[in-house]
Amino acid sequence: MPELPEVETICQALKPALEGHSFQKIQLNRPDLRYPIPYDLESKLAHQSINLVRRRAKYLLVDFSHDLTLIWHLGMSGRVIIEDKGLSLKPSLHDHVVFTTSGNQRIIYRDPRRFGFLRLSSTHQLNEIAPFNTLGAEALDDPHLNGCTFHQCLTRRKISLKSALLDQKVIAGVGNIYASEALWQAKLSPFRLTNTLTLAEAERLLKALQDVLRRAIAVGGSTLRDHIHPNGDIGYFQHELKAYNCEHKLCAHCQSTYLCKTMQNGRATYYCKICQQ
Repeated sequence: MPELPEVETICQALKPALEGHSFQKIQLNRPDLRYPIPYDLESKLAHQSINLVRRRAKYLLVDFSHDLTLIWHLGMSGRVIIEDKGLSLKPSLHDHVVFTTSGNQRIIYRDPRRFGFLRLSSTHQLNEIAPFNTLGAEALDDPHLNGCTFHQCLTRRKISLKSALLDQKVIAGVGNIYASEALWQAKLSPFRLTNTLTLAEAERLLKALQDVLRRAIAVGGSTLRDHIHPNGDIGYFQHELKAYNCEHKLCAHCQSTYLCKTMQNGRATYYCKICQQ
């Protein structure tokens, strides 16, 4: 599933293609994805000006001038393709929704596993509906998130640090790859209980997490399986991973211990037994 850096990369690519434009046509090639696609998607959105394309957690949000927001989740394998109208790429059986814009481009949603979805919401009521009404602070650029508030949020719970980072109610947008990387960088055990963390350790973890996320965004995220940029490029952060998917490699901190892999709450966890305490 795309995590914050991958969704942010797609969001930044969509901004110039959509903001200030409108959808002239919306072609639905199937009635449902994970959930039914709104049958009136075209009648509600076509010819309406797009004010803003933004990201909340792992969701793409397209805000329209008439107080509607298109909620777009990419699921496990979803891709967004931006195609100039005069340049027709070979279509795929998995091209489920095609948006034609007033800027003479086509925005194609391709999703082989169909775990993604499209929903509509009133823009001003968005934060009142699930899952937005329970999301925690954004991991990046949230004015309310700092070392102190992060520490308070963590120590109110008694769960593992890895589980806390993956809990979207604690902090929004983080997934398995970047949780493992941040914990390794901060030298904190993924099994450590949140209520044992000192303020200094929470500040160190938040700093590491934000550093990892920003570096990943700068190189377009991680392409391990399905993530491809809307222009066809891949992400490159997989070449900078120090913990995730690095089982049996020497820890870059201590240079003496091989990284371990275990399953934690059904997800793969990678860590150094010596460095991460």
